[in-house]
Amino acid sequence: MIALANVIALLLMAIALLHLHWALGGKWPGTDETSLSHTVFGQNGVDAMPDQSLTAVVSGLIALAALWPLVWVGPLALPLPDWFVGLGMVVLTLVFLGRGVAGYLPAVTNRHAQQPFARLNARLYSPLITAIGVGLFTLLVAGPGEAWHS
Repeated sequence: MIALANVIALLLMAIALLHLHWALGGKWPGTDETSLSHTVFGQNGVDAMPDQSLTAVVSGLIALAALWPLVWVGPLALPLPDWFVGLGMVVLTLVFLGRGVAGYLPAVTNRHAQQPFARLNARLYSPLITAIGVGLFTLLVAGPGEAWHS
């Protein structure tokens, strides 16, 4: 389970760093704010990225989420109560599975139909987020790591 936790942590940390890149004004994988917004946000009629401070907060939350599986399985110890770590795993699992599935619902796909986001969401973003959610669920069902029993 440690290998799975490491893979999830690495994926989420990479995603957090990408969000930090945007929060600091980076435009990749776009060439300007409009193309970036159309690629990674995709909301109809919106040609700008969300506020940079909000994007920085999202980056921080994703980085924190990257650490959570490592705390759950044991290689990373934080001074948190066991019930809080368990609750965090449940919440993260629900958030990632929920966002992954929501990416296929008409209410969401109709609102975020801007290209190339819509295509990338169907082929990359939602499947990746769903896979992370399934990985978190797998860790959750397997139970906490050995460090919890010492």
